[in-house]
Amino acid sequence: LMAAVLAGLSNTYSTALGHVAGVLAVKVGVLNLMTVRSRLITGDMSSGKEGGVNQPADLAMSPMSVMFFKTVLGAVGPTFSTQKLVQLVNNAKENEPFFMGIATAIAVAGNPPTWGASALYLYCGARLGHAVLFLYDFPESILPYQVLVRATPYLFGVFTMFRLAASRFS
Repeated sequence: LMAAVLAGLSNTYSTALGHVAGVLAVKVGVLNLMTVRSRLITGDMSSGKEGGVNQPADLAMSPMSVMFFKTVLGAVGPTFSTQKLVQLVNNAKENEPFFMGIATAIAVAGNPPTWGASALYLYCGARLGHAVLFLYDFPESILPYQVLVRATPYLFGVFTMFRLAASRFS
């Protein structure tokens, strides 16, 4: 299956850039919707907000509005921690725009490295892997290794960004 997916990926830098931008945009959009869903399920309207304070409008929502959002977002059943979702969105905001900035600048300059498309896909895969591992609740027995496991795809992404940026200086 993985070979089929990889075979379908374009090795053209600008096409890869479009794919990666689309995937990362959908990822952050879905995470934002998951955050709202989690807030509705748990009632946690304050996680991630400045000072941990609820917004007055959040607390004053009419029951009809709450029911509308719960229905639209399928806000029933289990959910990830609101705090974890907020942290994951913040991590995406802190990292992905910088990668997309350098990747786009290279596309505009018109001279991407031969390995550039692969780097774009590697970064995207690393970011998706990091998100999944960040949300995963590790069993107690491997909890001491959670940060190492979670940080591995994160570091693949960061070092891919560094390598792509460094390609501009060679």
